[in-house]
Amino acid sequence: MTVLRTVLALIVALFAWTATASAQIGPGRQQSCFLIRNVSPVMLFGRVVMQSRQRYTFRLGKGESVRGCLAGDLFKGDKVQLVLVSLVTVPIFECYTQIDQPIQLYARRKQDGWNYSADCR
Repeated sequence: MTVLRTVLALIVALFAWTATASAQIGPGRQQSCFLIRNVSPVMLFGRVVMQSRQRYTFRLGKGESVRGCLAGDLFKGDKVQLVLVSLVTVPIFECYTQIDQPIQLYARRKQDGWNYSADCR
């Protein structure tokens, strides 16, 4: 019975330690969440990058939205880097934007292809 209590106490202590450790992001590392909306008529691929290099990648179809969160350091002015990429991951648009409002993504047809943009503030 004593061995069983010891094992249970160790399991509880280990669980409490891992729960506490994963909840602590660290100094200067806050969780930042954002909403991205594709309001273009085509599928868009991209990523959101923090100054501390954490990244969130996305693929959004026409009219789709996604909510994402990252833990890390923001760029100056509480901004993240938004990068839209082609199918072969070549950057086709990038900007720095705040995430306190939804980020709208656009693709407009032009004579020789597409013009990509986003709400960057």
